[in-house]
Amino acid sequence: MAAPVKRGRPLDPAVSQAALQATLELLDEHGYAGLRVDDVAREAGIGLGGLYRRWATKSELVKAALLSAATEQHVPATDDPHRDLVEGLLLLNAALAGRGGRFLAMLFSGTEPELAAAIRTTKLVPLRDANRERLRRVIGDQPDVAERADAGVGLLVMHLMADGVPMSRRQIVDHVVPLMTGGGRKARPHRSR
Repeated sequence: MAAPVKRGRPLDPAVSQAALQATLELLDEHGYAGLRVDDVAREAGIGLGGLYRRWATKSELVKAALLSAATEQHVPATDDPHRDLVEGLLLLNAALAGRGGRFLAMLFSGTEPELAAAIRTTKLVPLRDANRERLRRVIGDQPDVAERADAGVGLLVMHLMADGVPMSRRQIVDHVVPLMTGGGRKARPHRSR
């Protein structure tokens, strides 16, 4: 069976991008429950019909906006897996200090389940999987690679929640990466007096 033919003019990618950006900004300001599609259309300078031509529901619009922002989180693989791991952690750390931290707060609050589901599928799962793959490139196929990768990110989140500021590059390099890779400092033998 042939695919249905779309009628009308082709969609302008610049208008679509403006709508996605407006969605992210309004989502930051009002959360998922307070996000109104007509506000997105007005902010983006697009008619409501044009918005619904692109995304049939508010949920689809939010997921598309989150996915568009997720592309900013990509760390290209190089021939230095250790550096890629550090760069990926730094990117996650910076994201937590910005919009990512607000998204986590929404997840933890449990007040917006549709947004939480969208954040999990479009942001958290891809970031988690990419972090695990970067660590796998460093330590190989260890049976606990997923847990080590997740523990590293957990340290970033805990530090931000407890101290109110993201970790420094030095803290990530000196403390988080060695814990993830198993290359931690050797304990000094206890000397009795």
